[in-house]
Amino acid sequence: MHSRWLAVVAMSGLWVGCGGPAAEALNKYKPASLASETDVNEWAERSSAPLIYATTNVAATLVSVVAGSDGKDPNCPVEKKDGNTTTFTGGCTDKNGVEWLGSMVLVSEGEDTGNSRYTYDGFGYQESFSCEGQTGKNKAVFHGTISVTGTKAKKEFAIDLRQEAAGQQNEGSCDTTNASAAWEYKGTIDGADSALGEGKQTWSGSGRIGYETRGLVEVETKAEVVDGSVCDYEAVSGSTTMKSGGHTAVITYDGATDCEERSTVQWSLDGKASGELEGIRCSAASGPTFAAWSVALLGALGLMRRRARR
Repeated sequence: MHSRWLAVVAMSGLWVGCGGPAAEALNKYKPASLASETDVNEWAERSSAPLIYATTNVAATLVSVVAGSDGKDPNCPVEKKDGNTTTFTGGCTDKNGVEWLGSMVLVSEGEDTGNSRYTYDGFGYQESFSCEGQTGKNKAVFHGTISVTGTKAKKEFAIDLRQEAAGQQNEGSCDTTNASAAWEYKGTIDGADSALGEGKQTWSGSGRIGYETRGLVEVETKAEVVDGSVCDYEAVSGSTTMKSGGHTAVITYDGATDCEERSTVQWSLDGKASGELEGIRCSAASGPTFAAWSVALLGALGLMRRRARR
């Protein structure tokens, strides 16, 4: 399946977090609205196992994304390697005027295994902006961990990540915002060693995700099959169930029998079949490291997209 930049959790009884960085935010969020087609469509675009993995892994590619076409500054953030451990440390300003904060530590078993653990301690960046005579700073930082273990063919991943952002709400506007997002999730990928768009991957997972401005949702993905040889626009089969505020929505992937460029899925709300939703793409990742394909986590992160296009 072709990768796309995407816009920017299951049942709590199945998996409960242990009070990590994600829980600090999620436990404060209100239940999200899940009472209408608009609500379901919005959460379906960000709640499946591969989408959650792709979204959260933007933290791992933050340095290269923010650097954009200007190129990474070899001196900031400071990179130090010690065996299988690589540490990126902020507290400096790079050649592009970006101030780097906190630290990110990668512990890898080696490229051949694809097993790794990222630990974020306030890692991120901030840089100044001016708008109609006003000045401020765009900022995005991450706290928590993402780990991947298993064999080449089957991986398990665990996400405990909180993201905080501040700054311009969107491009072309002087309005500013402060917001957070969090993901507390565990999942598996069968066929993890398949090349992008050339093999079958089956994703499953459960946990909680939330956005300060949108609320909290519990989600479970069961056997979501991604196979570009069968359908290049949507998941082949499987389902994602979302729960919040006493409502239950189920997304059923049907690319095996109804493969459409519009990326349609079947959906139901509180047990009532409701037809099709459009634009619900899966997100496949290439190889065992699952490179990130999404950077639009919150409005304040629009800066990252703009820098990448320069």
